[in-house]
Amino acid sequence: MITADSNAQQPCIHCGECARVCPEALDPEALFFAAVKDDWTALGTHHLGACTECNRCVEACPSHIPLVAWFQWGKSKLRERAKADAARTRFLARNARLARERAERAARRRDAASTVPLPVQTISHNEVLAAIARGRARRHTKRP
Repeated sequence: MITADSNAQQPCIHCGECARVCPEALDPEALFFAAVKDDWTALGTHHLGACTECNRCVEACPSHIPLVAWFQWGKSKLRERAKADAARTRFLARNARLARERAERAARRRDAASTVPLPVQTISHNEVLAAIARGRARRHTKRP
């Protein structure tokens, strides 16, 4: 007498019933094993995103494996990985831009430091006093 629950999940027997009933012509067995092994490349290769989660594979599975639950989990993990990859790409691009800008600023500073400074024109104290006197004289001559 068998006392185990007849609806309890059992190991996959590779019968192919899930693939036969899939309306999207996917291979749920391959998707299931890829999800179990965290093989993200295989999940993409077997087109996990094309699964409509119609639940037909679960109904046909004699081993009572919750395939759709595994597929939903796999899709959520793939979305998380895509977000993380996009954030990593933005982060690396930002760091590259900041490094490039730092290098450009340093190059501009080097160029500015390496140029010969223009000679500063200096005038003596006597020349300043003479200019002031000329200005005063002009003001006094213009007044009636």
